[in-house]
Amino acid sequence: MSPPARSLLAAASSTLQFGGVEGLKHLLQEWQHQRVPQVLAIRESGQELMQRPYTKASFEMANKLAHDEKFQSFAKNIILSDGQSFLLFVQDNGLRDEFDHSHGQPPDHMQQNHMSSPRPPPGFPLVPLFGGSLVSLIFAALLAAYFSKPITSLRAAFKQASNGKLDVRVAHAMGKRRDELSDLGHDFDAMASRLESLLQAQTRLLHHVSHEMRSPLARMQMALGLMKQDPSSDFLDRIELEANRIDGLVGELLELSKLESGVIQIKKEPLELSTLLNSIIVDAQFEAKSKQINLHLAIDKDYVLDGQPDLLYRAIENVVRNAIKYGPEASEINISTTHSDIDKNLYITVTDQGLGVKETELEDIFKPFIRGISGSQTIGNGLGLAITKQIIEAHGGSVSAKNLNSKGFSVEIVLPY
Repeated sequence: MSPPARSLLAAASSTLQFGGVEGLKHLLQEWQHQRVPQVLAIRESGQELMQRPYTKASFEMANKLAHDEKFQSFAKNIILSDGQSFLLFVQDNGLRDEFDHSHGQPPDHMQQNHMSSPRPPPGFPLVPLFGGSLVSLIFAALLAAYFSKPITSLRAAFKQASNGKLDVRVAHAMGKRRDELSDLGHDFDAMASRLESLLQAQTRLLHHVSHEMRSPLARMQMALGLMKQDPSSDFLDRIELEANRIDGLVGELLELSKLESGVIQIKKEPLELSTLLNSIIVDAQFEAKSKQINLHLAIDKDYVLDGQPDLLYRAIENVVRNAIKYGPEASEINISTTHSDIDKNLYITVTDQGLGVKETELEDIFKPFIRGISGSQTIGNGLGLAITKQIIEAHGGSVSAKNLNSKGFSVEIVLPY
């Protein structure tokens, strides 16, 4: 097998391993228009990659050489990461001579002419060697360009991300590639998008915290100023009220942070849902009576589920108290339960007769400090439903909200049981 043929075979093998099947197809298409030995790529099914014919004898001989470590430069068996297998060789390019020589047999042309005088050794093959080197050099340059462009794009993107520019994306620069570098580009985009959203969420959280704390602090400062002007006036109750509001805000922020970070470990135990819901209604009756709101509980059966009682109490109570807060006076609030034997889920629905929220705000009301336009005039900090969402999801469930067709608002909690 000539040195140029071996160089082409090595180049095709490297392209298949690092550039994939598409890269090898592109290379073989280029070689078809050149006066160079044609490298065949046979799939495990026996089909040639470029639909070119080949002889059974050449295939069998190449397969034997590919499994001999001493002669794998004449034929190569390549197995890709996805399990595809290819046999690469140059058809009828001295394969049988190489095999016979490896087993101590003279080549066919020497067997036929063993009685004739031996030929003089040929001169040093400068032309084939130069041709093989030139082809290898060209292929190396093409392969380097093929891999260096996406790597350069990734390096530039990482540099921009490290400088705080998280809106940079690189997937579009990968073109139609379907290799590991393309996967790395898409993974980078997902990482940058996630970091960008987290940074924006952190910025919004700081803005909302400062806004929520500024109002009670301003009222405390005003009360202190009035007390200085008139020491006999009594504004201590007002100062105490605002201090309690700040304390409550900080406490809820700490609890939300612990839930989001996973610091709180859920300690599940069997609990009776009816007992939990009845205790929530008893505690919420005081607020409901002040607005002449009637609370109705309808449980279709006695449920026993695994969960942490105090956290589930807090999650469901937040929803009930929200319904009381935003429901109109002299109205009704219904708390009902249903279940599904198909997905083994328990559904707890809290429905009020309030105005609800805008459709565009339905998903946002479970985010911290988001209360919607309908709740902007109500006292609160918008952390209750956010805490509910974290608790329910920590128990393997979900929570959602919707406006009712006629009038009212509904929050549905889904828990496995």
